[in-house]
Amino acid sequence: MEQYEELTVTTAERLISEGIQQGKLEAARKMLKKGIDLKTTLEVTGLTEKDLRDHGIR
Repeated sequence: MEQYEELTVTTAERLISEGIQQGKLEAARKMLKKGIDLKTTLEVTGLTEKDLRDHGIR
């Protein structure tokens, strides 16, 4: 039983983390579309240029 609880928590944490990442990517996409420079966008979101490239942004 304990093993399943641990798996559930791990899965939930992973999903939360993925959701946070998706939110950052969406924010970066919108910031760049509004003309905010890349450096500022990366600083605010905490993403890297590679993160943006990997998701087809920029």
